[in-house]
Amino acid sequence: MRIVLIPDLDVEGWPSMELYGEQLQRWLPQLAPDWDFVIARLPMPAWGSRSPFRFAARYLVLPWRVARTSRERGADLHHIFDHSYAHVGRWLDRRRTIVTAHDLYPYHLLRAGERSARARNALLRWVLASLRETAHVIADSEFTKSELVRWLDYPEDRVTVIPLGGDHVNAPPVSEGEAAAFRAQLGIPRSARFVLHVGSCEDRKNIPTLLRAFVQLRALVGEDLHLVQVGGRFAPFHWEMIHRWGIARCVRQLSGLSWERLALVYQSAALMLFPSTYEGFGLPVLEAMRVGTPVVALAAGAVPEVLGDAGILVRDNAAEALAEAAARVLEDERMREELVRKARRRARAFTWEKTARRVLDVYRVLAGS
Repeated sequence: MRIVLIPDLDVEGWPSMELYGEQLQRWLPQLAPDWDFVIARLPMPAWGSRSPFRFAARYLVLPWRVARTSRERGADLHHIFDHSYAHVGRWLDRRRTIVTAHDLYPYHLLRAGERSARARNALLRWVLASLRETAHVIADSEFTKSELVRWLDYPEDRVTVIPLGGDHVNAPPVSEGEAAAFRAQLGIPRSARFVLHVGSCEDRKNIPTLLRAFVQLRALVGEDLHLVQVGGRFAPFHWEMIHRWGIARCVRQLSGLSWERLALVYQSAALMLFPSTYEGFGLPVLEAMRVGTPVVALAAGAVPEVLGDAGILVRDNAAEALAEAAARVLEDERMREELVRKARRRARAFTWEKTARRVLDVYRVLAGS
């Protein structure tokens, strides 16, 4: 069996954000050593990140490269790792092509109907139409599966739900001394605690509500509390809010962290606050659970599937509700210990080996048909 794997574009010199592809490329050859896995990669130099070059690479050069690789190697199946590259399937035999849909956010961008983004919207329609025509879709969650069926009218029996893994974040417990040293590096007083947010700062991450909740949380707990945001970049209007509310001295933002460093951040945090309004899975929630960081999250998208009863789910998308839930976690040590115990136990069920085994099952079924 020969499978062509199609990861995201690899821009030389950039830290890879394609964890899903990396983990499948690691595990699939180990679990099926008699199969031939061909990576249809398109390496790009650093200057390739510029918009015109990246556009040409994504929508013209990559599909051509993948189609040529498929012909030359005699591929039995193709697996596109990211739904935003579903258009590549138009150059392939769609009856033998699988796409992983991590979410259906492109559809919601189209529904928003931004008139200033006509070119982007035309591309999104094209990509979603390509996704609709593929032979099989792997979804990260039941939530994403339900959206595929509802919004794209994709056949339910051609969607397989395979959750992501969380064991890429795996570090020994951090001592109080190590946590204190890390806080000192960030300029956070030794006696202070910090609340963590991990992810981008795009609209669906609900950053204004995060900041309002943090302000109210500081007032509720009556202590020197800080906020550490990892992986995003605050927009100018976010910084305007931060300065207007007088919290600039206790807000930090980090990026480009290794998995080991990220694990240290998680373990040093008092809790993670995750008010995202839309998630196809919610990987930061699973990462926090894995290392024993209590989670307070908005019950939106697939987050309830991942978190279960191992954290606090807030139904009301309001800063007050998030702050009150977070205050209970910070002030009730018994609750914290129970949440950590449940989170660690639940997170053990999400491994990349298990993800890869279930992906192989999909390959076998599709190849057999």
